[in-house]
Amino acid sequence: MKHVSIILFIVMVSMVSCAINQEKEIVEESKPSSFQPKPLDDEWSTWLVGQWEGSVESDVGTGKIRTKIELGLNGQFLIMKSEAEVTEITDKQRQYLKKTLHASDEYIEKSQNSIFEELQIHTIDPQTGEVVGYLFDGLRCIAEGRARRQGNKEIVEWKWSGTSQGVTSVCIIEKINDNKIILNHKYTLPDGNKMQARTEMTRKKETVKDSRSHSFYLEPLDDEWSKWLIGKWEAIGAHSDFLGDELEGVDEPNEEGAGGFTMELDLNGQFLIWEPWAETDGMTDEQKKQVKEALGKYVSDEELERFVSMSYKSLLIQTIDPKTGERIAYCFDSQRLYGQGRGRLEGNKEVMEWEFSGIGRGLTGISIMEKISDNKLAASMKYTLPNGKKMEEKMEMIRRKIEAEK
Repeated sequence: MKHVSIILFIVMVSMVSCAINQEKEIVEESKPSSFQPKPLDDEWSTWLVGQWEGSVESDVGTGKIRTKIELGLNGQFLIMKSEAEVTEITDKQRQYLKKTLHASDEYIEKSQNSIFEELQIHTIDPQTGEVVGYLFDGLRCIAEGRARRQGNKEIVEWKWSGTSQGVTSVCIIEKINDNKIILNHKYTLPDGNKMQARTEMTRKKETVKDSRSHSFYLEPLDDEWSKWLIGKWEAIGAHSDFLGDELEGVDEPNEEGAGGFTMELDLNGQFLIWEPWAETDGMTDEQKKQVKEALGKYVSDEELERFVSMSYKSLLIQTIDPKTGERIAYCFDSQRLYGQGRGRLEGNKEVMEWEFSGIGRGLTGISIMEKISDNKLAASMKYTLPNGKKMEEKMEMIRRKIEAEK
């Protein structure tokens, strides 16, 4: 999707220019912004990458866990996908569930031998140097974390929403040696009650299995909008107005497809995951010239060539808040931009309001996705940069007839 990548390139570099103009207002501890940060290469992140397996002991049950950790989105984010299975609930744990969480006997019985899925996405904010994390799980819980590293430990403070609205927690991750890790997680519930869990894992070579199971806590997303989106979508045209200058492009379909998104349910069916496919394979000289003219002094030839040498990648995670019914989404991309969106359905349209951080700190936007037919959609995104300037991007997509890749 050459045109889309160029548009995103312009938006992100514009963010850098705004940061440069405002650098006197940034605290001394903040790190200078970079248009295209280098991949995460700190010792902690590189050590975590791999396959892990172990056991969990908590106030609510005992179980086993498998985790796969890898660098994703061109190395800008640490992506952790876990599966945990409750293997035993003792009488003491059963009493805790009843007294503290008001769990029914049916709820407790169903929890045994159920598969619980979780996705965590971590990075280092390129402007502040802060370690940030996001968590999504098969109970439709969402958490945002901030971390600090102390020797062989990382301490993450989490604030929860979704089905765990009002919960806070602290997780201490300890490196025992190159192949062993221990996590101690202490939760504070909205009513003041406490809960804790201890996880011990060792590094493994086996591939984490994908159970494709569903959570017994909540039914998977089954609203008409989410079900309609599932599948593989191909871009057929795009248009952008950047600071008053129009950039137009049409991706012609070919044997491999012009690019687009695959959308599928994951994490026990609680979240809709969007991933791009057939990313950009470079820019023409004319396209490079357009970018240089639009951005002037804020992009060096070296930065432009570095961007061109990479495929732009992104990940979007969306669900429905089980308490408010609000549509919520999180996005992450290979320029270390991350953001949160909240929105609503209006007839055949989904309207989302976005706030961005990372390389896109201070950027806001409104996205509108419109269902044209069962097999065609139109999407637009209106950005407001920190300096007040505007940009609009539009795209049309059609559903590919082949089954979405698993």
